[in-house]
Amino acid sequence: MNKSFLILPLFTLLFSCATPQTAVNSRADFSKIKRVAVVSFQGKKGDVAADMLTQALLQYGADVVERQRLDDVLREQNLSARNLLDYATTKKVGKILGIDAIFIGSVIDLKSNSTYIVHNNSSNPQNAISNINGKTIYASGSVAGLNDSQILSTTAEVAISVRMVDIETASVMWSAYMNYEGFDIASAMSSISGFFVKSLAPIWPELKKQ
Repeated sequence: MNKSFLILPLFTLLFSCATPQTAVNSRADFSKIKRVAVVSFQGKKGDVAADMLTQALLQYGADVVERQRLDDVLREQNLSARNLLDYATTKKVGKILGIDAIFIGSVIDLKSNSTYIVHNNSSNPQNAISNINGKTIYASGSVAGLNDSQILSTTAEVAISVRMVDIETASVMWSAYMNYEGFDIASAMSSISGFFVKSLAPIWPELKKQ
């Protein structure tokens, strides 16, 4: 592995404009949606993903029910997030919580960021590193006390899908999918959530345009 590879700059992918793949139900009436809830997402780090979406919704001015309250209601009613696509179930939960729509999501793929110490000296057998995960690799500085060594890091990669479900009809109003890289899992999820809510802002009157 040569030194030019080790100082590879962070790709502009992390900072460039990105958009999720979205689909909107043409029959959905977003003007009637005043209060929403976010269910814990399916998959690894699903709670973190749900928290990030909740935060993004709040930043855009949405009225969001505390997720713990929603989880308590589902548990009391012996329900899971999958039951929320059932008409009778969504109506029941909606009446209890006073919500008009609910967000259901899944963490489809997740690759954590990794860090390696790389020795640049070609005579050192450790200079050959194979098992680097992540699409983007960037240098994180030198290692104190180790000559010709450097810290090499990879980004985290996350893929999330989410649906907005009408409580009255159990119809999917909006759905989105996005794959994104960040310095760590939390920042990648936060970025994805921001893009999701930004895509909703033009069609959901309750959200502030930013």
